[in-house]
Parts: sequence; structure tokens; C-alpha cells
Amino acid sequence: MQGIFQALNFSGWTFLFQVINLLVVMGVLYILLYKPLGKILADREAKIEGNLKDAAAAKEKAEQMLTEYQQQLQGARQEAQAILDRANRMAEETRAEIVARAKEEASRALEQARAEIEGEKSKALAAIRSEAATLAVLAAGKVLERTLTPDDQERLAREALAEVERLQ
Repeated sequence: MQGIFQALNFSGWTFLFQVINLLVVMGVLYILLYKPLGKILADREAKIEGNLKDAAAAKEKAEQMLTEYQQQLQGARQEAQAILDRANRMAEETRAEIVARAKEEASRALEQARAEIEGEKSKALAAIRSEAATLAVLAAGKVLERTLTPDDQERLAREALAEVERLQ
């Protein structure tokens, strides 16, 4: 084996110094690069975890706000429906009141028209009676002036009827 080491120019001390040199370089790199890099990675991991926690909290808060808004919206819808129901009820009451008032006014107008018709009818009947009495007096006066024959009686009756029809 000695021959192989000589052919390769292998020296134990050189190998030992190279191993020590490698260990020193690895130690320096560990201290200068690995520790700061590990710290940077740990800080970054902590920051990412913090961001994830913040995002989860924000999501939870957003869901809570969404639930609250949906409840408020439902409340607003119920309130709007209640307002519409109240408005419909008031409109129905107002309509019923207007209809009742219109019926009452129509009834009053009908009664007033009937009373006026009855008054006019009474006046017309009184006028007819008055005219009939006047005609009867005139006819009697004519009868007294002369003696009536059956033809005269028929003629006077036709004249009296014609006079009554003319007055109506």
C-alpha cells in the first residue's frame, strides 16, 4: 500500500492539514453563512406564519362581517316588508273610508233627489188640482149660461180633457 501512496504522492501530514483546513473553512462558512442564513430563513418563516395568521384572522373577521351584513340585510328586508304591509293596510283603510264616504254622499244625494221629486210631484198635483178646479168652474159657468145637449156635454168634456193635457 505504501507503493500506491508514493505513486499518488500521498502524504499523511498534507492530508491531515487539508482535513483541518477543510474543517476550518467549513466552520468559518458555518459561522459566517449558515447561521445568518438560518436566521434569515427562520425570520422569513416566522414572518410567513405571522402573515398566514393575519390572513386567517382577516378571513375570519371578513366572514363575521359578512354574517353581520347578511343579518342587517335580512333585518332591512323584514323592516321593508313591514313598512309595505303597513302601507297596504293604511291604503285599504283609506280606500274603505273613501268608499263609505262616497256611499254616504250618494245616499244623501239620492234622498235629497227623492225629496225634491216628491216636492215637485206635490206641486204638480196641486197645480193639476187647481187647474182642474178652475176648468170645472169654467165648465160650470158655461153650463149655467145655456142648457147643454148631449153633444155639448161631449164637446165640453173633450175641451176639459184637452185643457188638462195641455197643462201637463
